[in-house]
Amino acid sequence: MKKMMGMISLVLLMSGCSNTSAKKEELLVSAASSLTEVMKEMEQQFQEVEPDIKLTFNYGSSSKLRSQIEQGAPADLFLSASEKDMELLESQQLINTDSIKTFAENQLVLASLQEFPVTAEFKDLVSNTEKEIAIGEPDSVPLGAYSKKALENENLWQTLDGRFIYAKDARQVVTYVESGNVDLGIIYSSDAVISREIVGTLEVPGQKDSIIYPGAVVADSEKKIEAAAFLEFVTSSKGQAIFEEYGFMPVAEETP
Repeated sequence: MKKMMGMISLVLLMSGCSNTSAKKEELLVSAASSLTEVMKEMEQQFQEVEPDIKLTFNYGSSSKLRSQIEQGAPADLFLSASEKDMELLESQQLINTDSIKTFAENQLVLASLQEFPVTAEFKDLVSNTEKEIAIGEPDSVPLGAYSKKALENENLWQTLDGRFIYAKDARQVVTYVESGNVDLGIIYSSDAVISREIVGTLEVPGQKDSIIYPGAVVADSEKKIEAAAFLEFVTSSKGQAIFEEYGFMPVAEETP
């Protein structure tokens, strides 16, 4: 009997130790859909330095994620592809202003399953009236807003209007191109780099500045320390190297 009780005590002790070691702090990260693939690698690398923090991602367009935070949806960290959406949250004191950091930059490219001629001009490629062009919805998707602005700068928006196929987020634009549902799409250069199907890319003219990705800790988060730790990781040299590997541009250093 004593021997059996001793064995039970040992099992309970081992079980207790196992439960303690398995317990992790869950961090809810609302991230722009264009970050989907790079965050898989980022999560894996982060787990090596912070094994007690479990990352759970909620992907979508930055404006949709911003709206969710405004409505009180749970989130600890917001990784946006839009400065505008971050500024809107900041104006409502829904994120910690002191925590805002730029963690990546991007640019727009025209994408196709067919390789473009070396001498191809953007205007000539999009002027083919038989070709539909996928872009993000300009009013609700940052990618769409950036695309519209660039095309307006080149006086092409009204000319091409009527041939656009609108997508709910950046990933859907890529899917439209990769599936062959459209001939052309305006996507982030980072998505073109990681795509196995897209072979034709050309920089979209009319872009005045690179696209900024800001991140910040959500004001109502109960995991502010953990959220700050992950944001610190993605802005570190190791995190930046991962972004570059996935086609993002390195964050420009501020001049003193």
